[in-house]
Amino acid sequence: MKITGPFLDKAKRLNGQPSCWFLRYSTPKTRGDGTVILDGVGKPLLKRHRPYYPSKAKAEADKPRIEEQHGTAGAGNFLFDRNAASDYEAAKTFTGGVPLVEVARFWRLHHPEKPGENCRALYLRYIAEAEERFGPRVIGGERRKKARHIDDLRSRVGAFVKTKFGDRFPETVTQKELLDYVTGLKDCEARTIRNHKNALSAFFGWIRDQQLIATSPAAGIRKRMLPKEEKKEIGFLSLSEVESYLRAAERYAPEMVAHEVVQLISGVRADDEMGSFRAEFVLPQTKEIKIPAAIAKTGKGEVIDNIEGSFWAWWSAYGTKKGLLRPRNYEPRWTRLRVLSSIHNQTEADKLARLPIKSLLKLPTAKAALEQWPWNGRRRTFCTFHIAMHQSADKTALILRHRGSAETLHNSYRGMGVTKEQGRAYFKIVPSPVAKPILPLIELKGIVRIQRKLNHSLTVGRGSRRRSKLD
Repeated sequence: MKITGPFLDKAKRLNGQPSCWFLRYSTPKTRGDGTVILDGVGKPLLKRHRPYYPSKAKAEADKPRIEEQHGTAGAGNFLFDRNAASDYEAAKTFTGGVPLVEVARFWRLHHPEKPGENCRALYLRYIAEAEERFGPRVIGGERRKKARHIDDLRSRVGAFVKTKFGDRFPETVTQKELLDYVTGLKDCEARTIRNHKNALSAFFGWIRDQQLIATSPAAGIRKRMLPKEEKKEIGFLSLSEVESYLRAAERYAPEMVAHEVVQLISGVRADDEMGSFRAEFVLPQTKEIKIPAAIAKTGKGEVIDNIEGSFWAWWSAYGTKKGLLRPRNYEPRWTRLRVLSSIHNQTEADKLARLPIKSLLKLPTAKAALEQWPWNGRRRTFCTFHIAMHQSADKTALILRHRGSAETLHNSYRGMGVTKEQGRAYFKIVPSPVAKPILPLIELKGIVRIQRKLNHSLTVGRGSRRRSKLD
């Protein structure tokens, strides 16, 4: 657009009209919707303008306003100028037909004006709060029963925030993205995928509770949307494996025997209750085991009676009157015991039993033995042989403190293929104490190791000087 003038309209001046100075310019004719009207050859039809002004100076001063008005259009606070038109046309080439208002909304969601914490930062807060709520993971050198839950959250949610999602804001994560993430985990079984989903559900549920998001994107992921879980056969220790295990405990770790028979022969829970189980809970006078509410999984005090006679034989040989039943450094001791019990050659087992625990666990034999140990093996073994002997799931459920029907036993604890005779043989295993148990050598460290070497060198030096004098 070209603006010419100002020009003087002499006729209007002679007639005495006050506004006799004017400008000339032309603009394209438009329809009601703002589109330009074209002629037959495709050129825009022009509309001529001649605004009048009371003076030449005012006409000259109005030129910038006219030029700006021609270059912009719009409503309210929005002006659509030539630069905006170029941006609009360029943006439309990328949207694939999606309205630009949706594109803008998506952009603002992922780039908030006042950004909060991303998923990685919230994960650190989440774990810190969980640890504070559940208390310390280790007390007296032993891992508490809630430690495994914290470790699980650290592992699964930690793996999630190590991906691209760590830099994302939680409100931008969608249900489909979470579903694609968990189902796309490599080398994971269906149960593991469900565990990952549950951990993320807990994480995003916590974020929702912090009022940082309105809804959890994991809430809508149903079990049917995940890979189907194939039920596996319940693993347990065979009769020969139980006997080998108990004999190995007597020979290589007598301090562990009472702790193990409480689980294998009386059915007390391992992970939930044994960490705080005390000798005072076992009552030989009344032939009962009392589980106080403070350590019971159910949160209520429990009593186990009708305990098999073989248990009291074991308790008479290895039980104590008071104190925690679980020995110090239980985890490495238990690991060592499982490895040694898997070695059928007693001479070889005796040789390996003298190794420091760390040296033993580095052997390929150790890894293979630990992989063969069934999950929750002691409680499942007790359940399997107890049902086989008594042929009554209800009686076993009473000891295991399972409420309701015996369905839980059959679905989660009872292994198959054990006869009634084998069940009887299981509860006839009695103690056979060893006079001199074989314990691991203590691996010296730090200043103690240096002093021991120094003393050895001095002893060797004195012996050499004595021999030289005699010669």
